Amino acid sequence: MRGGVHETLLNGWLKGGRGVKSRLLEAHVPERSSEGTQFLLSQLAESADLSVRRLSDDLWALTGEDHAFFVDSYNPRFWLLHSTASADALRRLLRKHVLPNPRVDQAWFAGKHLRDMEGQHLWVRSSFSSDFLQPQESGANAPRRWRVQIEGENPDELFDLVAQKPRYHAGAALTAVASRLYDENLGAATVAADYQGGFAATGSSFHLVAGLLWRALDRYEQYVNGLEAVYRTGVTGTEETGLTVEGELAFIEFQRPVDDLDALVTNLFSCREPFRLWAVPKEVAPGQWEANAVDLHVGHNLRLELTAHWLRVLLTPETCGNTLARLIANLQHRFDARTAIPAATAA
Repeated sequence: MRGGVHETLLNGWLKGGRGVKSRLLEAHVPERSSEGTQFLLSQLAESADLSVRRLSDDLWALTGEDHAFFVDSYNPRFWLLHSTASADALRRLLRKHVLPNPRVDQAWFAGKHLRDMEGQHLWVRSSFSSDFLQPQESGANAPRRWRVQIEGENPDELFDLVAQKPRYHAGAALTAVASRLYDENLGAATVAADYQGGFAATGSSFHLVAGLLWRALDRYEQYVNGLEAVYRTGVTGTEETGLTVEGELAFIEFQRPVDDLDALVTNLFSCREPFRLWAVPKEVAPGQWEANAVDLHVGHNLRLELTAHWLRVLLTPETCGNTLARLIANLQHRFDARTAIPAATAA
């Protein structure tokens, strides 16, 4: 990890022989400083009945009677959470104490980010379910739900063969990928990454794993910053033209029409995970809806307009780009795997 820590400071919290679970988180600290990081971590730790301990400039430990979790905050906005605790323990911490905090969100990898994960791919996993957004969908144009894992040599190629079938276009959402890393000096490791920013690593070298994690973090930061740079809208005053509108409209053209638009509108703005959007949508014309929504992550505003054929999203100058990344990733897994916007496609 970039925040270097001497082994004597770990007090045996890291259990040898166990795989390392990591999570990429997006955090909005009150201020970009060690004090701001400590404030937010203290909130999270208090909720989970854990103690906070600073191990170095950018590395923190959240410890309890049974488990320890380490937060690398070298990047003040995008954190890496590590632990050798069980997957269930980490899942409980995230679901009950970390992600409910409005200042914290997880990373949301689009399919392309997983496809580009470095290393030799050992397996790829695809899962899809339209039950959340389209509970009454007939399934004639796409599978309502499926789950498949492809292992062996060049699993990406076999997955692509299945995804090219018209019957499976919409459902072929890439959910996770496992890669093998090797360096003749450092050793070998296997890392599985999923679309919710989760990583699980085994092997002989955490240095290899840490390198992959930081490069994945850097690419995701560029992705989110790119969404904000392109799609945040605002107005500035100039002497020449008076007012100038800046930023672009995020336009998502659906590759297949929405079967039940009313259901999609209702479930998209229900405040529930995974979309975390609240709004009172309004039908402004037959088959056309608009909503001035609040993202429950940070509480920023955004406007959405949608029909059975397209979705338009307008971000304010403050709206977090992770909101748009979350929307894209979950539409891929719950409506159509081909969901994309230009900036997301190019990232």
